[in-house]
Amino acid sequence: MPLSDLLREARQHYNQLVPPKDAGLILLTLFNRYQGGEFTEDQIIDIIRQVNKDLGKPQGRNEYERENQVVIRLQEFFLWRDSERKVYRFKKYGLEFCKRINNRLLDSYSPAKIKRIFNYLLDELKKSLSGTDGDLNTWVEDHFSERGNELAEQIEILDQQVAESVKLFRYTVKSQHESIIQLIDSIEKNLEAIKKQASDLTNAFQVTFDIDELLQQLLESDQAYPYLDNIKFVRTYNEQVRSHLEQVSLRIDKIKPRLREFIYDFNQRELDRKTDRFIHYLLDRSAYQRSPGGPKRLTLPPDIPAVALKRADLVSCFCIVPERDLLPKPPQPAIVRAVDPERTRQMMAGNERVLYLRNRITYWANEALRLIEEQGEIDFSAFFYHILAEEKGNLQIPVRTAHRVIKEVQDRSRFGIEVQTETYIPLLPSDISLWKMKISKKN
Repeated sequence: MPLSDLLREARQHYNQLVPPKDAGLILLTLFNRYQGGEFTEDQIIDIIRQVNKDLGKPQGRNEYERENQVVIRLQEFFLWRDSERKVYRFKKYGLEFCKRINNRLLDSYSPAKIKRIFNYLLDELKKSLSGTDGDLNTWVEDHFSERGNELAEQIEILDQQVAESVKLFRYTVKSQHESIIQLIDSIEKNLEAIKKQASDLTNAFQVTFDIDELLQQLLESDQAYPYLDNIKFVRTYNEQVRSHLEQVSLRIDKIKPRLREFIYDFNQRELDRKTDRFIHYLLDRSAYQRSPGGPKRLTLPPDIPAVALKRADLVSCFCIVPERDLLPKPPQPAIVRAVDPERTRQMMAGNERVLYLRNRITYWANEALRLIEEQGEIDFSAFFYHILAEEKGNLQIPVRTAHRVIKEVQDRSRFGIEVQTETYIPLLPSDISLWKMKISKKN
């Protein structure tokens, strides 16, 4: 459906498809109590009254009429009504709506389960590529797509746990709870546990690299054309889930320093507050005493013991800091690093080889695309051997050029690829055999 049509339809039926809070809670209560079974209108009314009472809604004089309006509104998309038997049951959309919410609230994080699913997908992919159990398109339809949502939900569960920890932290900062430090500490420990879960889930998703490697091998083969769309779909999905996991870990890393900073500031303010109260207590409760013929002495409050600073056993309580440790340290001499000319030469030579290969591959790929644009088609098998001859037998350049060109002409509306299962015979003898392949430009 085009975007404009979707917006128009959604604007007309949004309030029916997405019920308000009270109607949604009524549906969930019905689902929790009756599942896919039948129920009467009186039972619906009882649940409506129960939900309204829990939400603190007062009852009015027209309560019966309002309850009937709720029942009628729910029948549009969520409930079937059997007029002969006078019973109700869930429509398919209503049942899926409630099941989706129920599963999301009950789903738990399980990296071991995810690893089992990925190992299963990897084994099935190997069977499909070997030809013993369908092909790649069958694997995507029967196995990968079926479990894709379940895999993505595990990441969403972790992200939701982080969001709940952030929400609790913000609430704790604004509250005046006596054990605020203990609450902050528990939040930090919870985030650490979530980060460990994210790390475990990342390890479980390592199998996606094995899947990508098998798909890359298929993409570089001459059998990839019928599977290009699904190869792109699976590799894009794997890349997205790995990126989402990394975002969860980065989000936790950004939150934890703020927690520690808040704890430090809070402890500092608490120490200043207690010190201030103690000094005021001393000023208010201390007194001077003078004995006959003796000097005037300051006495502390009775509940504060006197401290004899001259006692030998108390001297160790004080930390003596030499003055030189408080002064800026003298500048340190700069470290002179030696350069290894041989290692530098080897690194430069390696970089030059990589750059040369990259430039040659780009040149030949552009040359192939130019010939397709100008001539309308190209005999790619002959072009492959031409590259091999020009590059003096460097097989890496024509193979990677072929890979680059195939990726560029994936748009089936503009280009066509014709592969014949016949061996192409080059002009010059070669120990490399290829099928005949032509790439053409569509008008």
